[in-house]
Amino acid sequence: MGFCVSQAYPTSIGLTAENDKPLYYSVWLMTDQKWNAAFLLGVALAVGVIVWQNTEHLILELIALLFLLGTLWRIVVPVHFELNSNGIVCRSLNRNRFIAWSDIQSYQIRRNGILLLPQNDHFFLEAFRGFYLSVPTSLMPEVLYRLRVFVDHVAD
Repeated sequence: MGFCVSQAYPTSIGLTAENDKPLYYSVWLMTDQKWNAAFLLGVALAVGVIVWQNTEHLILELIALLFLLGTLWRIVVPVHFELNSNGIVCRSLNRNRFIAWSDIQSYQIRRNGILLLPQNDHFFLEAFRGFYLSVPTSLMPEVLYRLRVFVDHVAD
């Protein structure tokens, strides 16, 4: 797998009853990353003001804001994650998304989470093919442990 880890984590891990227990956590970027969320929401409001000044059409402004908020939904809505022995379940807005461990071929550790990739090859737009798993800093070692157990185990 093509990824680099700067911190020391266990390298030889076996499946045990301990890591077979589901890990539940929630991420709400509005509260977890206040400055990033404020910046992005400020950009959305600035676009709304620009649309209003150029068109003075309230419906176009509302449509622009709805599209921007639609793309920034992960900031506004809390997301609940469950990591279990079958894969990752992501819950938000009464919608569940399941990603099986066998669907993850590689992953990249990022500053505020992990990018899960469906293929091993690197592509300059790989962020659009993958799934970004937001992970609080306090849970990063546990989540990486589980990724190494389940993704590396499935790959063998």
